[in-house]
Amino acid sequence: MDFDEEFDKEFDEELEEDFDENLDEDFDEPTSKTPPDDVKVKTPEPHLPPEGKKISVFFLSTIGPGEKKQKLLVYTGNKVGDIKDTVANLFALDPSDFHLSSGGVTMDETSYLSDYNVDEGDDILLIPASVAG
Repeated sequence: MDFDEEFDKEFDEELEEDFDENLDEDFDEPTSKTPPDDVKVKTPEPHLPPEGKKISVFFLSTIGPGEKKQKLLVYTGNKVGDIKDTVANLFALDPSDFHLSSGGVTMDETSYLSDYNVDEGDDILLIPASVAG
């Protein structure tokens, strides 16, 4: 037997030994057990929309030439961002160009209109995005 054949034979034997491991080991199977009571859940509670009512408010825009005022029936349980999109269509504006403000407070788009205590007949201003703070 020459050197190459002897080397190949030894290599094959080592390779077989390396792969002779037990592949039938018992592994921990995933379970659907509930976590113990001392584990704290970090998932936030869902924020349900508040009870709302329909009110008529006036939207006042000073964006562009002249002042425009429109009366709109809104549901106070809606998010400000949704109302803003509707108002943008009403005044033919891009929603990213303005913010809504009531009582001197710039409204957050993720908040509900009811968070700002807007009442029947109140004015909501459209203020340019570059001015709002």
